[in-house]
Amino acid sequence: MSCFTKADLEGRSIPNLSFVLDDRQASSFFQILQRGFMLYALVGCTVESFLTDQIGLSRAYVRERIQSVFLDGKPVDDLNSAMIRDGSHLSLSAAMPGLVGATMRTGGIYSGFRSTITHHERDIPIVREKGCLHLKFFNLLMKELGSDMLKKGIYVQSSHLVDILSTESPEFWNGCKKITLNGYPMSRDSFQEGERLTRFTLVLLSVITPGDMAGLPSS
Repeated sequence: MSCFTKADLEGRSIPNLSFVLDDRQASSFFQILQRGFMLYALVGCTVESFLTDQIGLSRAYVRERIQSVFLDGKPVDDLNSAMIRDGSHLSLSAAMPGLVGATMRTGGIYSGFRSTITHHERDIPIVREKGCLHLKFFNLLMKELGSDMLKKGIYVQSSHLVDILSTESPEFWNGCKKITLNGYPMSRDSFQEGERLTRFTLVLLSVITPGDMAGLPSS
């Protein structure tokens, strides 16, 4: 995934792309969560603070379910000291199998085997401000966290989205109740042709179900 920063999110005209679709079709977008997406979030905070205060996860969930954490490509052992900066890349995974999984586990007994690549916080000033954070979710976390993230809205590269949606089955498109781009209706043909979206570098993607719309104020 390309590296974007606060300036990219604030300095671009980024369209809002919204899908309303059946529950069973939502998992089609989980590929995006693994491939990589972005949030406009408060940076200059620790990984644990981001996960609990901004994502809304409980400390118990972070401790028990998120077994491997990578910050800027390096495995993290101490979530309370690893700091997120503008443009940082954060990857989260549930338990991975085998020796590799055990070695990469946050604070695991085998973490000493990868001490040369473990994340160590840099002793440089850090600013607490809004910024761009790149995220990836793997394995069980895609299913457990994906729907809520997609409802709130995530920034994605339009070319990645077109790649995924251009090959979706008729069943997926039949489950789409509504697609809008900046509030205007959009057809499935737009994704197969790709031109309407790829003229933008990024889109702000949200995915909700008809049930979610029941709680929204009417326009």
